[in-house]
Amino acid sequence: MDAGVLRGPVRWIRPAGHVLTAAATVFLCLSLWSLIQSGRGADHDLAATRDEVSRTAVRDLALLNSVDPKVAELDLTHWLDVATGPFHDALKRDMPAARARAAKQKAASRGRVTALAVTRLDRGEATVIASVRILTAPAGGATEGTELRRRFEAELRRVGGTWKISALRPLAPGGSAP
Repeated sequence: MDAGVLRGPVRWIRPAGHVLTAAATVFLCLSLWSLIQSGRGADHDLAATRDEVSRTAVRDLALLNSVDPKVAELDLTHWLDVATGPFHDALKRDMPAARARAAKQKAASRGRVTALAVTRLDRGEATVIASVRILTAPAGGATEGTELRRRFEAELRRVGGTWKISALRPLAPGGSAP
């Protein structure tokens, strides 16, 4: 074979390889940028807000269903801290009766949210439904505590940068308010 014939195609292989490498690098960078950006946007913001509402509701509903007679005043103060609007006002009005109930209570009770769903989320307001287990420690000579299961619908409102419970309604076993 003639050496001049091989030089033509070989001469273009190296520059073509550089062009293909550069194109692959640009494609990889654009793909990576697109992947990073896909985690941002309205859907991501909505999901992050929903998760924040869920975490807040789980924490606050457990708190509102817990009281330890040894530190009842602190527990009741925390109840007011997580409430806002008419619900806060109602808790505040009921505080003397809540103190009296806590004073009569012999054992601590702890609420634990076992299931929760955000059913509405719109412009700083949200609604959740939740199932709460309330465990009461054994009192006196009892060997076992008690367990209650309750369901609630709670409305939350963003106050400043914090979600707070603005309404709390018990739900009947079928899911509707009693």
